[in-house]
Amino acid sequence: MNCSIICLIYQSVPWLKFVHEQVAKYTDLNRHEFFFMANDATLEVRNFLQQSGIPHFWTEYPEEKRKEWFINNVYRGYNLAATKAKEDYLVFINSDMAFSPQWLDNLIKYYTGSECITSRLVESGRLPSGQYGIGRYFGDQPYNFMEAQFLEYAQSIRETRAEPGGLYMPLFVRKKDFLDVGGYPEGNIKPDSDIFNPQYAKKGEPCLPGDFILMMKLAMKGIRHLTAFDSIVYHFQRGESDYPNP
Repeated sequence: MNCSIICLIYQSVPWLKFVHEQVAKYTDLNRHEFFFMANDATLEVRNFLQQSGIPHFWTEYPEEKRKEWFINNVYRGYNLAATKAKEDYLVFINSDMAFSPQWLDNLIKYYTGSECITSRLVESGRLPSGQYGIGRYFGDQPYNFMEAQFLEYAQSIRETRAEPGGLYMPLFVRKKDFLDVGGYPEGNIKPDSDIFNPQYAKKGEPCLPGDFILMMKLAMKGIRHLTAFDSIVYHFQRGESDYPNP
């Protein structure tokens, strides 16, 4: 089973370099496609991608969309990236993640045709972790990542099982299933909104996250959300704005 691994990038060349090196180190890229979606990216990011030859696409949004809550364009970026993917299966990742051996193989192996599957996250502790997540600090920027310690810890907690629910990324999902439900909503939605015809919340308003809504839409199609307890990924919990460039 071959996958298209998709990562959004906006303004940070250090995060771009880091996540690309991590994916290349722990993933068979002879088998799986990897590309960045330069999501309304800065000129520096675009220039680096062009000069490096790393596979990528990019988006450009009109001014009215740039003025919206930033999360709206994040979801738009992933939705567009899904249409660019060559493979029948998608894996969405964040730019502030680090990986461990067999993370992708162990994500895929629980798929029987009616699942979307997420990794088990070890998170830096900057923010509270969600279901099945573990708060444990192994660095909060690329330059201070304690890779050896994280890998040792990942091995110690790895379990060969999958459980219902969990966090939302890295996310393995069949491309057809993702597109059939319309992908992510283009923003977080108001709590009483129709999930297939949503009203979008503005920053600061009560809302349901777009990730959660995607899982609801997939569940209505009979797709179960599982977490793979042997696909271990570190989440720095840092956006690109925290460390745009050195």
